[in-house]
Amino acid sequence: MTAQFPKVLAVLAAAAPAGPLSAQQLYLDDAAACDRVLMSEDGMLDYAAEGGLILDSNGFNSMEYFCSFQPPIRFGQRAYSATDHAGRCELPGPQYFPQLFTIVMDPEEPGTVSIWMGEPEPLRFFACSS
Repeated sequence: MTAQFPKVLAVLAAAAPAGPLSAQQLYLDDAAACDRVLMSEDGMLDYAAEGGLILDSNGFNSMEYFCSFQPPIRFGQRAYSATDHAGRCELPGPQYFPQLFTIVMDPEEPGTVSIWMGEPEPLRFFACSS
């Protein structure tokens, strides 16, 4: 078990209520997985164990990968927003990588958060709704 595993479990446990999940502030990197995650008590944990990424206001993670940033994301903005956030990503080992994140929320893409990290395409997260 990696040193970051307890941290990931703590993040997932804090976000997961008892019983099926409510969709409040749940963002996944695969919109098609929302129903499966929302309907199961262990949906978020199972999704993270499969390598799926879960976004919250302070970062995103799966079971073996964790990225955190500051300042936190302010979800629900109604105007176009592109903000820069400093942080780091962590892999098992542990290995740390400093990272600059540019987070874009566009009202023309409601429920989508795009995170640019220096790659040609952003990492996209999609709001889940029940």
